[in-house]
Amino acid sequence: MSRHILFLSHAQLTSFDLEAFVTQAEALNQQQRETFTMRFPKVPSRWLSHYAFTPRPIGLTREGDVEGGLSWLVGTTIDFSFTRSICAPHYGTRGGPCYDPASLVVLEVAASVDQYVDYAHFCGDLHQADKGRRYRELAGLHDQVPGQDDFCHFRYRVGDDVIHKTIAVVVGLLRTFGLIKGAVLSTDGQLEPSYSRYKGCPYACEGCQQFPIDEAGQQELRHQLQSGAKRLQLTCPFPDVVEKVREATAKKGNPREPKVTLLEIEDVPDAAASSSDRQQVAALLGLPKDQVPPVRLTWCHVRQTSQDSLVGRCLKMPSDLEAKVGYHVDNKNPSHKEPVFGYLHQKTTDLNQELGLELPLGG
Repeated sequence: MSRHILFLSHAQLTSFDLEAFVTQAEALNQQQRETFTMRFPKVPSRWLSHYAFTPRPIGLTREGDVEGGLSWLVGTTIDFSFTRSICAPHYGTRGGPCYDPASLVVLEVAASVDQYVDYAHFCGDLHQADKGRRYRELAGLHDQVPGQDDFCHFRYRVGDDVIHKTIAVVVGLLRTFGLIKGAVLSTDGQLEPSYSRYKGCPYACEGCQQFPIDEAGQQELRHQLQSGAKRLQLTCPFPDVVEKVREATAKKGNPREPKVTLLEIEDVPDAAASSSDRQQVAALLGLPKDQVPPVRLTWCHVRQTSQDSLVGRCLKMPSDLEAKVGYHVDNKNPSHKEPVFGYLHQKTTDLNQELGLELPLGG
């Protein structure tokens, strides 16, 4: 290993021993190989990337920093092959080609320790010829380079736990050598978008998928049909949600109750009316068929059970019930906020003031 004379101030001096760090990392790598032994199910010929741990020389700048940043120090000393075993249960032998999960985990860790705020900024550098070269080299990327969608799909597939477990390994090693002290901690939160589209109700729950409609509700739907309404709807069946919406809308000067639309119909000439649609509407509303006007059923979210009771389903329920609505700063216009349907992701960072390092502890 080459030696350099560094001109550092007293505040920059530290007892960090690079050779001891490398030795400790080698012991950690051996431990990980013995602990994680599950084979990754997809054969290497169907990988879009091939991560291979290769110890590389670690250079220092005149200021005492590691050339290539903290991600280079971590990537050249820690073998991330063990993450294939952690990800193995989430993959199968069939399906299309995929990126080597170890490659994506390495990039996730690199983006985290190098303090990228989101995938957009990281992928922008990753795809650049010069800025992204070290990242691509560490991850075993060649012909194809992942984008934002690839990272999002990977996290959605394996879950955040895989990333957190890996970062915990890195944090443990850095803590051993005093790079993480825990003396000054910073907690930051940001909204991560969900894969599900937001459909209009921030209070959606499992009960929205199927709720009973009593005789009074059926009577109300009949009354709306006979009054000429094209959308037949009922007040939300959950009193706590109704109260929350009333309070929220009252602040804007227009208090109202949330409605659940169950049927949508359109009037048509008698010759163009659908006999089956009229029969379905009549059965659902408890009316004789001749009392249902000539209509075409556009869509229906109410059905009869085997016990002849009625159950409805709310159209405003998103497929992702854990995500909620919030706001974050617009990346293109920092002076404005934009609505986001997703999760609040909180990240805790260790601030090492002596070394000027900000290291993630987890999220």
